[in-house]
Amino acid sequence: MKKMNLSCCVLLGFISCFVLTSCDNKKTVSEVKITNKQHMEAGIKTIEIMKSAYAGEKTAKYEAFSKKAEEEGYHNIALLFNAVSVSESIHAANHKVVIEDAGETVSVITEKYLVKTTKENLYDDIIEDADEANTMYPEFLKTATLAGNQIAVLSLSYAMKTELKHKYFFEQALGDINSNTLNSLPSKYFVCPTCGNTYTDAPKHCDFSLTNREKFIVFQ
Repeated sequence: MKKMNLSCCVLLGFISCFVLTSCDNKKTVSEVKITNKQHMEAGIKTIEIMKSAYAGEKTAKYEAFSKKAEEEGYHNIALLFNAVSVSESIHAANHKVVIEDAGETVSVITEKYLVKTTKENLYDDIIEDADEANTMYPEFLKTATLAGNQIAVLSLSYAMKTELKHKYFFEQALGDINSNTLNSLPSKYFVCPTCGNTYTDAPKHCDFSLTNREKFIVFQ
């Protein structure tokens, strides 16, 4: 019961922050009159976007990128890709819960990706994560908030905030390749099993989900 209360507190915090930062003309969502039709349409659209988000997170490319990094002698970057791979799978699992909670099912994903050099893979990932964190997920959150789907808001928030951290790690790794300072890269990563949040130095509790660090998945 305590764990559930903590999760609710985190959820309310996410929703409050989102509403305040996404308002137009200084109006919050609660100040805008929403019709029943708009609410219902947002509810239907929320499940559609959750399926899209699931498809984006359900990927095997990071495992392939990790293998490529090892082949090129970038062991610490391979660790990063492994950590991100697990983080993305956690996001996908969370999204799936939201979809199934609505009585829907997820489709089998036919994935297409190209394994390039590690340097190119990092560059592409930086662009992709920037788009997801700054454009895709914020738009998805607007719809889920309008629909009042709280577990969708929570799942999307976990993913959005983590994508920003992944982008930072990818930028650091690419910068170290370019400057030939790979020895400065982290040699250990931690992933929260609840929300996918990724760390190089594990805090006592996850910043997003409050999960105890003893439960974190370690890559080293």
